[in-house]
Amino acid sequence: MPPKKKKGKKKGKKGETGELSVKDKYNKTLQEVDSLKHELETRTELAMRNNAKANDLKLKVTEWENVVKSEQEEKLDISADMVRQYKTMQSTMALRIHLLETNLAHMQVQLDTTKTKLDETEKAKSDLQKKYDDAVEKMEREMSDMEKKYESILIEAMDAVAGKLEQAQSMWSKSCEMVQLRNIAKLREFGLPNLQL
Repeated sequence: MPPKKKKGKKKGKKGETGELSVKDKYNKTLQEVDSLKHELETRTELAMRNNAKANDLKLKVTEWENVVKSEQEEKLDISADMVRQYKTMQSTMALRIHLLETNLAHMQVQLDTTKTKLDETEKAKSDLQKKYDDAVEKMEREMSDMEKKYESILIEAMDAVAGKLEQAQSMWSKSCEMVQLRNIAKLREFGLPNLQL
């Protein structure tokens, strides 16, 4: 913006009429032109600096916009990948849960069946054990009765044998005594008078 011209007359050389001469006006105009040139140069330099700064700022803004855009795209890619992984994991987990529930139901059925069989086996074992115990008890009673019978028979047989042995011994004793007496008598006949039973 050019400087405002001051109103009023400037001091200097005056002609007869009191106005500036042409030369003075020319010099004054040259001064004003130099001043305007200097101001224009200053403003031009300032504008160039401002333009350079503006260009630098534009480049930085563009770089930051590219960085932000790149980060946003990277975040979107990461987010999309995470969503995809989450959905895959969710599907996998749902499938695993379904398989585990199916296996659990199957195992529960097997457990119930095995428990029923175990109860039946334990009952059969208990019944068999009772039968075995009853049979053993019966056999023990029978064996005890047989032992008593055999003992009674054995005692009777032993008593009978003992009686027969006593009878035989008595008979053998008498027979022996008679044989010895006959032998002594015969020996006395041969001259052995001192022999005794």
